[in-house]
Amino acid sequence: MPHIWSVHICLVLGLWCAFEGGVFKAFSEFVMKGLLNAKPASGIESMQQINRSVIRTEFVAALFAITIFSIAFAIYGMFALDGTASLIINAAALVYLCSVFLMTLFGNVPMNNRLESLDLTAPESIEYWKYYGRAWTRLNHVRSFGSIMAAGLYIIAALSLKTAGQA
Repeated sequence: MPHIWSVHICLVLGLWCAFEGGVFKAFSEFVMKGLLNAKPASGIESMQQINRSVIRTEFVAALFAITIFSIAFAIYGMFALDGTASLIINAAALVYLCSVFLMTLFGNVPMNNRLESLDLTAPESIEYWKYYGRAWTRLNHVRSFGSIMAAGLYIIAALSLKTAGQA
């Protein structure tokens, strides 16, 4: 039972990723639809306010923390755990890193930064808003799917550790 805490870490990371995936999914499913159904200036202004406020939340802190813990735990798993569980933990970290962290950093955030600079009444702002709504939501679907997939992989790794007797 030397690695029982590894099971617990897998479960915590799995739940954390699932929670985050749920937030991403809810945002894609109905928040963005509501914003896109509003008048463009209202939708743009509301999204600007959401983007300003999300920076100071536990949600963003969790996004970065999960990335750090996932990478650290994957490195640990490569050296301290045997077989399938180690591979699954590494896969979960890779999925999360690529589909959530990097997608956020290089996809959603640059789009949010451009949206922040828009003049609410300019015709080009309305055009960008239409593009933004489609493209940003697609990227957010990827983040949602990646979070939920990483959650599932962490839970499978926990089960693998328990079954293999490593915990």
